[in-house]
Amino acid sequence: MVAECDDAGGVLKVVLGAGGTGGHVFPALALAIEMRDLGIDVLWAGRESRLESQVAAENGFAFQALASAGFYGKNIFGKTRAAWLLCRGLVQAISLLRRVKPSGVAATGGFATAALLAATEFAGTPYFLLEQNCVPGRVTSFFAPKARETFLAFPSANSLPGISSVSGNPLRRELARGARSDDGKTVLFIGGSLGARALNLAALDAAAALSNLSFVILTGRRDYDFVRSRVRSSNCELVEFTSHPEELYRKATIAVSRAGGVVLSELVAFGVPAILIPFPYATDRHQDANAEYLASVGAAEVLDQSRLSGLTSLVRTLMDDDSRRRQMEAAARSIAKPDAASTIARRIQECLAA
Repeated sequence: MVAECDDAGGVLKVVLGAGGTGGHVFPALALAIEMRDLGIDVLWAGRESRLESQVAAENGFAFQALASAGFYGKNIFGKTRAAWLLCRGLVQAISLLRRVKPSGVAATGGFATAALLAATEFAGTPYFLLEQNCVPGRVTSFFAPKARETFLAFPSANSLPGISSVSGNPLRRELARGARSDDGKTVLFIGGSLGARALNLAALDAAAALSNLSFVILTGRRDYDFVRSRVRSSNCELVEFTSHPEELYRKATIAVSRAGGVVLSELVAFGVPAILIPFPYATDRHQDANAEYLASVGAAEVLDQSRLSGLTSLVRTLMDDDSRRRQMEAAARSIAKPDAASTIARRIQECLAA
């Protein structure tokens, strides 16, 4: 689908580059909604027939497909294909900018935005970056020096060149200000789509050993049937996928989770005490840095995946310690930034209107 922004005089127009995983797409959605509410005309640019095109269409945003593919972890043939797609995406992005003539560009990083950012820098169009993790991604790091501003979700483990500010991850409004009503007995497991198998199996072991507790396991679509076939405990509720995670956070006493930047922002918004198990193969081990940051402020415990045999004991200890959980909840809420989406949208508006 190819669509254009409204070119009415005086209206700020922003091309929003976001694609790949939900960690890039859903912060972009939260920001897009806030910008639209400010009267900014938003055109979403990303990959065709992927999550971003679906999310844009469902929320009424014009969409432009740009070719892209990642280089990381690919063999020579995969890297050759990625290079060809990057060149194709660059030509498409240059054409898009010439046609739309946006006031500015905002991008959430990742390979899906590389061509757009290269074209934007070449055209001299102002651009803004959003970084979801403590360790900046490679695309963000490369383009940060000339960005008008880079908005960081957390204090960065690596200093970025250029102008940056810690604004938090943009969250949808239903996630930004979380109120919990847990029963003191519910453990939420969040595996995510990458590396969820180990966490899902650990959840089943914990549920079998702790029959006095209730377990909600967000398996991910890939593992749902696998986990369902192995459930032996009546205290397990399996969730394949949800577009409303706030319903799960609301009733969680604690969460056991991977350590992607967006899910951590959601957990701290709800004040959920967390046991974090970073995905060991994440790019530049960015999940380790995210987890260590939450642990440093007292909002989480961190457990290496190689030590999953100790998870059941850690869950039991934390569920038995009301005082410790209250301290972790307070620590989590102290670093939450519920106004991140509106803060970033208004900052972009101010910069482009100046």
